[in-house]
Amino acid sequence: MSGSDDTRPRSGPRRRLLAGGLGATALGALLLGAGLLGHGVPGAGRILGTEDAARRNRQIADAHLAARLPAIRAALATARPGFLFLAGNSHAELLGNALARRADVVNGGIGGTSARRYAGEIDGLSVPVRAGVAVLFVGTNDILRRADPLSARTAGGFAAATARLLTWLGTHADRVLVAAVPPIGPGAEAERDPAAVAAYTAILRGLCARQGCRVFDPFADLRDGPPGLTTRAVPPDGVHLRDYDALAAELETQLRALTAVPPPD
Repeated sequence: MSGSDDTRPRSGPRRRLLAGGLGATALGALLLGAGLLGHGVPGAGRILGTEDAARRNRQIADAHLAARLPAIRAALATARPGFLFLAGNSHAELLGNALARRADVVNGGIGGTSARRYAGEIDGLSVPVRAGVAVLFVGTNDILRRADPLSARTAGGFAAATARLLTWLGTHADRVLVAAVPPIGPGAEAERDPAAVAAYTAILRGLCARQGCRVFDPFADLRDGPPGLTTRAVPPDGVHLRDYDALAAELETQLRALTAVPPPD
């Protein structure tokens, strides 16, 4: 679970800021420093510091990515039917930490992955039992400016990779939820295109209309700035949530609503 060293008063769990918390800070700094928040997107990524430091950062990030797949495999191997599968980027991974108290959660998040990279990473996973719900978080690492996210080529690649992910998730889960692409803060605007936030969420909605999943927006309260931006963001990266408990609470609300509706045939 991500924490926070911010001592300012809060106005409620749904009004926590982007970036900050210990878990998010550690993961965000690692992935940003290694250039992996855009890993898998042609031309994307950022390398900070000296060449030696960048090489070391990439080694650390690669070790993180290499550790995630065995952990996911092990969790899937012991999962019980009807489990909750969290899929996608670092939002999924950090949300999994916040939901660790739930015995039925399999944390399939891999921080730093784009939709295309994540699709490639999980394609070969064995899923012995069927999940009750799969929740997908993608988009944040697909909207880097250097990848020209609003171009037909890049947006089409995102749609194709996400469609592949949704097919895989639909094969292994009764229901699939897809989170809208979250807004970004000022710290991320130089690297990511806020105009692509709504455009990529629209792609997700179109895919779900065709593939039978459902888009929900657990980040709605953060959308208080110009399109694609939030005014309530702080360093270091403007990407991650300060505290993933609020996101966990929103997901729990969505899951309770789902239980009242029979799964699709």
